[in-house]
Amino acid sequence: MDRPDIQEIDFSPSREDFCGFCRLLYDRHLAAGVGGNVAARCGNRIWLTSTGCSLRDVQPENIAVVDMEGLLIQGERPTKEAGMHLGVLLARPDMNVVCHLHGANIIAASTLLDPGPTSLPALTPGFVYHAFPLPMLPFMVPGSPDLAKSVTEALSDKRTCAILLKNHGLVTTGKDFWEALNIAEEIDEAARVYVLTAGKAPPIPREDIDRIKSLGISELSH
Repeated sequence: MDRPDIQEIDFSPSREDFCGFCRLLYDRHLAAGVGGNVAARCGNRIWLTSTGCSLRDVQPENIAVVDMEGLLIQGERPTKEAGMHLGVLLARPDMNVVCHLHGANIIAASTLLDPGPTSLPALTPGFVYHAFPLPMLPFMVPGSPDLAKSVTEALSDKRTCAILLKNHGLVTTGKDFWEALNIAEEIDEAARVYVLTAGKAPPIPREDIDRIKSLGISELSH
């Protein structure tokens, strides 16, 4: 079911916006060390975090700028997950941001769940609204062509905004930075609840899931 409040937006970020978003993801404990990477569409170019650069340290001058075929135009060498990011953005012209995150709650939950079309149960209204059902892929080597292809195929479905990776983390999308962040945080919260309750918390009833998905964002907030 389509959410009633989704509208097309003008996404024209600055380099400072991109760097600030990366640091925010780090500060929210959705990445650690040099783990995690981000891509953003900027006209007919893609901005990417550079390889080996922590999200806490991204600066305007080390953003990797590539064309739509992945050719480096400016900046440092992009993350090894560049193929995944580029594939998703090419397959989803309705999305402008892709985040690959390594939050501990998310990875912990992924180790306890089985790959398939749905992974985390419907534990919170926010998760249900933003990202349920959340598919999960089996473990694949980070940076591999198989991972890039599988994530791209999974996120080509416009009903899917995020995907869990077994023992590896999360890939989430958004029309802008804030949508991508909201989705990631709602998944992170649901993953934390799942881990804290050892997977034994009862999920939201099926009949209430459709009702939650039909709400506007202002109705969901409380």
